[in-house]
Amino acid sequence: MSAKIHEIDPERCRFALEGLPKAGRVTVLPDYFVDRFVRFDSFDTLVERIKTKSAEGGGGSVRGVRQSEIKGGNAVNVAYSLGKFGTDVQLVTIAESLAADTLTATFDRFQNVALEVIKGKPGYTVALEFEDSNRAVNVMVSDPGDLADFDGTAITDKTWKKIATSKIVAVLNWGSMKHGTSLCSKVFSFARERGAYTFLDPADVSELASELPSLKANVFEKGLVDYLSLNENETRIICSKLFEHKLPQDYEVDELKQAVILIAQQLNCTVDIHTRSVSFSCRGSDCVMVACHKVKQKTVTGAGDVWDAADIVGRLLGWETRLRLAFANASAGLYVSKEDGEPPAVESVLDFMAKQRDFY
Repeated sequence: MSAKIHEIDPERCRFALEGLPKAGRVTVLPDYFVDRFVRFDSFDTLVERIKTKSAEGGGGSVRGVRQSEIKGGNAVNVAYSLGKFGTDVQLVTIAESLAADTLTATFDRFQNVALEVIKGKPGYTVALEFEDSNRAVNVMVSDPGDLADFDGTAITDKTWKKIATSKIVAVLNWGSMKHGTSLCSKVFSFARERGAYTFLDPADVSELASELPSLKANVFEKGLVDYLSLNENETRIICSKLFEHKLPQDYEVDELKQAVILIAQQLNCTVDIHTRSVSFSCRGSDCVMVACHKVKQKTVTGAGDVWDAADIVGRLLGWETRLRLAFANASAGLYVSKEDGEPPAVESVLDFMAKQRDFY
């Protein structure tokens, strides 16, 4: 496994990436969250300090907890990473007031990103990051805002025209939307009729698991999804809810592979799975696996978005599967090794690929 990864030439990536601005437009929608990262060493320690403060006659401040606040949301993060890589991007999302101004200022640096902001309340997330059993964990406490009721009817004619000329159309965070299946059906049908590829990352599906059969019947069974991106927990829930198949919490790699193949065959699309240690891309029974780099994780929240963006870049450029997964793994690995929450630039990823030789 590692020997094959080492054969990948970062210079080949560099040459190909020079053509990215003309490789085709990517439309990404619809979620925007204002993310506050709260980082601490131990969840138990934080809980104990909160209990102590609560017992002190009405509470008080728990000081010394590292925090930062940045733009967030799967769609916004993927669009930002794509923009930083140099892709032609259209982002369609929901915001108003100060949050909208912050979003606009965030993307002003990119001439290659077109932004449509639909007026409405954005989402808000407090991302709690800590270590559990020597593993970095993130738990997100979220208010989806008006995303919860978004069904695509507010998308303007101007935006539909840009969707019509996109090469890839990506819908993110189905799991936060009451009408996500309707949105996917509407947007993906329109995109597929005009020759675009479709990309779905549903994000955390646990609270909408009961809606997965409807998503399967109204979107997947109608052949509207080309690429499905999942993490291991989303894979576990989909396997259980749709196929009565159990993926253990402490799974072996072969068990994960069988789960990915099952989803790919039953949902009739290409399924990409990204985990801390390995990634897969499967179409039918054809499955490619690439190991991830071993790094000290300093950030967890947003890693999947960086991975998705790099995965989409590989698809735009027509890379063979192993190279595409290696580039996505390196992008996410470099991202989680830093604490600033800033997606990596192309040169940084290529340098990381050339120098990092420690794999799971």
